[in-house]
Amino acid sequence: MQSLFVIKGDKMTQARFELDDYTARVLDVIKGKFGLKNRNEALQKFAIEKGSEYVEPTPNPMVLKELDAISEAHMKKYGRRSMTDKELDRILSLD
Repeated sequence: MQSLFVIKGDKMTQARFELDDYTARVLDVIKGKFGLKNRNEALQKFAIEKGSEYVEPTPNPMVLKELDAISEAHMKKYGRRSMTDKELDRILSLD
């Protein structure tokens, strides 16, 4: 077993993990593949890439505001008009 000791400030958690050999190798491969400094960064990279399969990420407030603005502009221009099947076929070149 190997140890991974994580120390961070600013809303981060301190943790000490006991890693089996396989987990240590996986973190070392991630560390090498992405040019990271240590296993802590490798664990964070892994959580960012695979965490969304288990926990929904928090949306960025700026992106949400931009999406709202786009939606409002679209509604002002088109309202609740729906596309006909012929219009959709023409756009997708399915005539």
